[in-house]
Amino acid sequence: MQHPYRRILLVYPEFPLTYWGMQYVLPIFNKKSFMPPLGLITIAALTPDAYEFRLVDLNCGALTDDDLEWADMVCLSAMISQKASLFAVGERCKAAGKLVVFGGPFPTACPEECQPYADVLVLNEGEITWPAFLADLEAGTHQAVYTSSEKPDVTQSPTPRFDLLDINQYGSLPIQFSRGCPFQCEFCDIIVMFGRRPRTKTPPQVLAELDALYQAGYRGSVFIVDDNFIGNKREVKKLLPELAAWNEARDYPFTYITEATVDLANDDELIAQMVASNFKTVFLGLETPSLDSLKETKKYQNIKRPLVDSVKAIQHAGLMVTGGFILGFDSDGEDIFDRQIDFIRQIAVPNAMVGLLVALPSTPLYTRLEQAGRLLDADSDRYTTHGGFTNIVPVLPRETLLEGYRKILQTIYTPREFFERLLDALCRQPGPPSSLARVRNGLRHTWRVLGSTVVRSAATTSHQTGGLLARLRVMWRAFQQLPEEYKRESLRFIWTLLKKRPDQFPNSLHTVFVGVHLYRFTFEHVLPELDARLAQLPGLDEPEGWKAVEAAP
Repeated sequence: MQHPYRRILLVYPEFPLTYWGMQYVLPIFNKKSFMPPLGLITIAALTPDAYEFRLVDLNCGALTDDDLEWADMVCLSAMISQKASLFAVGERCKAAGKLVVFGGPFPTACPEECQPYADVLVLNEGEITWPAFLADLEAGTHQAVYTSSEKPDVTQSPTPRFDLLDINQYGSLPIQFSRGCPFQCEFCDIIVMFGRRPRTKTPPQVLAELDALYQAGYRGSVFIVDDNFIGNKREVKKLLPELAAWNEARDYPFTYITEATVDLANDDELIAQMVASNFKTVFLGLETPSLDSLKETKKYQNIKRPLVDSVKAIQHAGLMVTGGFILGFDSDGEDIFDRQIDFIRQIAVPNAMVGLLVALPSTPLYTRLEQAGRLLDADSDRYTTHGGFTNIVPVLPRETLLEGYRKILQTIYTPREFFERLLDALCRQPGPPSSLARVRNGLRHTWRVLGSTVVRSAATTSHQTGGLLARLRVMWRAFQQLPEEYKRESLRFIWTLLKKRPDQFPNSLHTVFVGVHLYRFTFEHVLPELDARLAQLPGLDEPEGWKAVEAAP
């Protein structure tokens, strides 16, 4: 290959501090980022061997001048919340004379915003557009934009280049089984990007990816990052028995997390297969207890059976549930805030991600509100940082909406409320088959999380033990620095759990520390920011008042 773009530098932009980033808990576990960039290492796997790669994840370390000097071309992938970092890095790389390529969800949704900062946009699904770009690059005829509405056959997708990662830096490692979702939620951009016909990889593909992680020495949490893991239930049910057998043959090296729709509760066989395959947690888009709001947003899968019953069924089967919740639907009344608090208490979801409704570009909601003149000009990355921003002029008075949102967060993330929900959720797990095997597996997983992600040989057992003790000392120091209320309630929770369900103790430790992040981010950042924005509201008219508040620094 003779063209001058042989060395490709992959750069993953930095995430701001968010609920999702877990930035306050990662250092406790000696991690730097929650998950690595699956899209970039998949792009690397789609590239001929003649190219060389280097990966810089700005959530783990800095982009150095040496990295830039080495590179012929710089490729970045980003979500909306990474916008500021994406643009800053793009400018720096262009100033250094590098060919700059953008791709991923944000450039695909907002190409006009991204074009000034990149030389080339490679949009949509990389299996189609990346090879087209490379072919033109080799011919010396590359274009400014590559896009395609074609949905690739993911059974042809390669195993990502996990070898490019320093896997010890991450709290969880990702794989993908499917793309697309059969439902039609108005606010969701997944069906726009990936379509409503879920496409799945084959079981051998998935197991090959797990083999790659296993051979790299990784042990711990694997996040199956599908936006709806059960979108194609027939294919999922083909995968899970093979996944269960793979896990058992290797003495359960991984636990699994994924995202699904609440209709999972209607399929006992599927839930049982997931539990048997060592799934521990599932994220559900629960959104709201208001049937009118669910109908408004076309989230029909959430109204076929009472949501409280659905969540309890999933918990009773053995899965921890985390959930997303939304405020600001047109159908929401002023009672929605107390209803959301009661709803979150009833379903005992400890990690309850609550945000204001946002119209993402290209979604049906965006189109409808744009036509109605109800969209604001807020920076797109601000309303995805945490749930306190919106780009919509809502029906509820703005002050009512922000005050109600504040009330929910201040309530659900007090330590007493958080640990009461966690205790309730753990006590709903099947039990007490506090079987020795179940406790042993839980303790082993906790050991891996607290000590080291990578398996070491028997000759380094003492080093591994030392690593665990060092980690426990770090955790103890972090615990000592917590506010007294959080320390008191966490100890009260642990004591109660040991009396009621000691078999669940290993499964609780990680969530106890996740609660540290949720607590600190809420009370140190979100609530003070909401207070400041509420102070700006009096005397401002609609919709200019919203625009002024959303645009405020």
